[in-house]
Amino acid sequence: MDKWLNNNNVVKVISFLLAIMLWAVVNNDPASYSSGVGQAQVDTKVNQVDLKVRYDASKYLVEAPSTVQVQLRGRKDLLAMSSLLSSDSLDVYVDLRNYGSGKHEVPVQYEGAPRGLEVIIQPSQVTVNIEEIKKLKKTVQVDLIGEAKAHGKVGQSIVNPQTVTVTVPESRVEDVVFVRAYVSVEGAEEPIKTKAPVRVLDRRGTPVESAKVSPAVVDVQVPITSLPAKTVPLKVDSKGTPADGYRVAAVDVNPKKVTLYGAKEVLDTISSLTLPSVDVDGLSESKTFSVTILLPDNVEKADVESAYVKVDIVRMDETAIRTGLTEQEKPEVQDPEKITIRDSVELPIRIQGLADGQASEFVKPSSGRIELEIQGTKEAMDKMDKNELVASVDVKGKPPGQYTTPVHVINLPPDVRITNQQNLQAIVLIKEQADNQRVNS
Repeated sequence: MDKWLNNNNVVKVISFLLAIMLWAVVNNDPASYSSGVGQAQVDTKVNQVDLKVRYDASKYLVEAPSTVQVQLRGRKDLLAMSSLLSSDSLDVYVDLRNYGSGKHEVPVQYEGAPRGLEVIIQPSQVTVNIEEIKKLKKTVQVDLIGEAKAHGKVGQSIVNPQTVTVTVPESRVEDVVFVRAYVSVEGAEEPIKTKAPVRVLDRRGTPVESAKVSPAVVDVQVPITSLPAKTVPLKVDSKGTPADGYRVAAVDVNPKKVTLYGAKEVLDTISSLTLPSVDVDGLSESKTFSVTILLPDNVEKADVESAYVKVDIVRMDETAIRTGLTEQEKPEVQDPEKITIRDSVELPIRIQGLADGQASEFVKPSSGRIELEIQGTKEAMDKMDKNELVASVDVKGKPPGQYTTPVHVINLPPDVRITNQQNLQAIVLIKEQADNQRVNS
């Protein structure tokens, strides 16, 4: 040992180690934390720190700021040491476990700050909104979208479970009006078994985003049975008397046949289908009618819903010429003018296929009217009756929501066409009324 102490290098190493130990003892003295003697107080830069919320999530929903500003103040060496620690060691939070529903000003608290450092939080208090969670028992209704094959009859849907639990904030309870499961039957020929997500809607058919459903998916069965079919000819007649000097030369229907679907014993009694008579009273020129096909009793459906009936009106003397004169005796008949002309007409848009309990409004055009640009021969345009043109959109089978759908125009003469066909679209909002609104309406 004496030999080591006589060695100058050994003494230098021991002295150095003792100096380090002494420095460590002095700097770990508790008194030095409070007095800060010999060291200046400095601040760290301001940092955004996540603000955590402590509350009973099974009973409440909370709205609170997501972050606050945090600054540390203290001795430089302690700040340097704190920078080496994990950022997760400082836990900044608000404790709402003793608060009820409503808006509250609550202090921001913290845990895990390094010893000897001052923690400065801005803001020191925050505003929070606490809402109690409400659980509602609601019956699921199944809405079918589209149509099955023409020979398929769709039965009453079966849903399992029939009742679900809807969890919403207390302020949104009145918004929970409809609980729906949507299933498409478009083109289906056989029974459907599927799983469908449950949607919670308000009175306008808009999803309630804050609502949670348990279970979120239900099992749905849609019975579809095949119907017997029979194709029969369409018959039509006219009523009334044309203008003086004119007569009905021919009545033509398109399509000429219709396929009916229903029970076999019912179809066996039907050999043809007669359309409602078209009124030719006072007519002095040919005219085309759109006629709705009325189904016989106990017939489920048909493959078409309407037919076009063209009535040819001719002069009495023209008939005589056609039937009684030779080619040489017939007077020369000039072809009608083939001059192409343009015109426009504004029509109200009819909405077809709206389900019971549904309402609708036009988003675009907001007036519910559309302008047609038409073109045809002068003869055809002169004969056309603009009052008979019908514009419509079909929303059959569509659930509540907003849809862009084409506008269809009927009763347009064959020699007249629409030149702005690409612009014939409408945006329709379909809404569904609550049960109590249906009763009062």
